Amino acid sequence: MNKANTERILSTYTNESVIDASGVAQSIIEEIQKKAFDESTITKAVWKIDSLTSIINLGSEAGEYQHTDFDDIDDYNNYNTTVTLDRMGDFDISVIVNYVSTLNPKLISSTPTFSKRIEVSLTNYSLLDTLKYHHVVSY
Repeated sequence: MNKANTERILSTYTNESVIDASGVAQSIIEEIQKKAFDESTITKAVWKIDSLTSIINLGSEAGEYQHTDFDDIDDYNNYNTTVTLDRMGDFDISVIVNYVSTLNPKLISSTPTFSKRIEVSLTNYSLLDTLKYHHVVSY
């Protein structure tokens, strides 16, 4: 096999793994979006920011050990899992959830806001680097 063929095969695997990673990330983001915005919004509406989960408490609550137990968006903060696909193997996934500025969702907030950014990071043996996908959910 010559160098050009090897590069073409590697490029094909990389392209396929990027497409698969996009599908996996989108699936996780859709799952997260179906949850309540915050623990405090599960059963009622809130109007005050100080009713929202504090920064230090972002993450799953007691008794929520698996993603099927999660009931709000920030329960996924620091969630890690592996998804295995037939052809491309294991995709290692990590999720970070942060409050972000409502006016500039690229800016992580040091206090609660009515906007949360979901960051899904994926790695796979055929990816050249970690892929990161972001989605902002506002209340």
